[in-house]
Amino acid sequence: MRQLAYLLCLPAALAALAAGGACAQNVGPKVDAIIQRVMTQDAIPGMAVAVIKDGNVLYQQAYGVRSIDGSAKTDVHTAFSIGSVSKAFTAIGLMRLVQAHQLNLDDPIKKYMPTLPAAWLNITVRQFMAHTSGIPEVKGAKDPDFNNTAAAAGAKPLVFQPGARGQYNNFNFAIMGKLIEAVSGMDYLAYMRQQVFTPAGMTSTGVGLSTGDVSTGQLDRNGKEVAIKSHFKPGDYGVASGGLQTTLADAIQLCQALQKNTLLQKATTTTMWTPYSTRVTYTPGWESRMAGSTLVIHKGGGGTGIGSLCDIKVVPSQNIYVVVMINKDKIKDSPSGITDEILKQCFNLPEGPKGQPENE
Repeated sequence: MRQLAYLLCLPAALAALAAGGACAQNVGPKVDAIIQRVMTQDAIPGMAVAVIKDGNVLYQQAYGVRSIDGSAKTDVHTAFSIGSVSKAFTAIGLMRLVQAHQLNLDDPIKKYMPTLPAAWLNITVRQFMAHTSGIPEVKGAKDPDFNNTAAAAGAKPLVFQPGARGQYNNFNFAIMGKLIEAVSGMDYLAYMRQQVFTPAGMTSTGVGLSTGDVSTGQLDRNGKEVAIKSHFKPGDYGVASGGLQTTLADAIQLCQALQKNTLLQKATTTTMWTPYSTRVTYTPGWESRMAGSTLVIHKGGGGTGIGSLCDIKVVPSQNIYVVVMINKDKIKDSPSGITDEILKQCFNLPEGPKGQPENE
């Protein structure tokens, strides 16, 4: 397999780690060994990975090729489809509105979107964002019109009483993308560019990117591996839930902006990363788990619709961020398992439960 690696260990990062007692020199070899093993065992065309601590990039590296059909090398500026990691990006956009006092997480959705189905109107913004809304899932072929899809789903009974439990549902964040539009008065992508991407220094994040440096996904169709491009287009209501593309370089910029509190105030980020309850581990736009006594925040994405996988892990108390992007749909080790292994080997943090599916 052809591979191209770009490695960056910033002098500031080395100095900070030496002072803190960590060993930056060990991060690169450990992460590289993990990625090389995964790529070999799963015949992955291309990957990108980054490890950031205290705002410093300890390791960033791109591997392999952009597509099973080509020989163009993957680099840190290659755009990957990130699936449901889009929800985490959308959550940051929503929290910008919360921070500006234009949105309250505990308001019922009817305050902002009064034309939603009647049974949904008293569900709070937080409940939609933390997958505790209880609305029915939207499966199969979807009507391209958001209002038609919402009306069809709203004609079905709630699956459970809002707030009673958590159940992952992609349509929650289709609604949240429309909420951004309702509150801001802007198109979803225009708002995200103005309020999240540009302030964070992200230059290659969006949908249908014009750059030629784009990774295609890989799917198994009737026993044959084929390349697949993202089906999402600007204006699709599913973009806020699972349609964004980004690069490793941009993901690093976003992680650094979160760590430095340049996008969100620390208290706002803490709210975003607070589990809904002691029984529901979903947070507004993200998910959570405990590594011993340490809170770990994460968001994964991927699926057959895009043929790619992605995972972002955050350890807020230690200012650690790990990003993994993969241009293949199904692999033995999930992206979440890979980021968990990096946290364990590099920072001695216990791994999470195995076998959790990635969500598109």
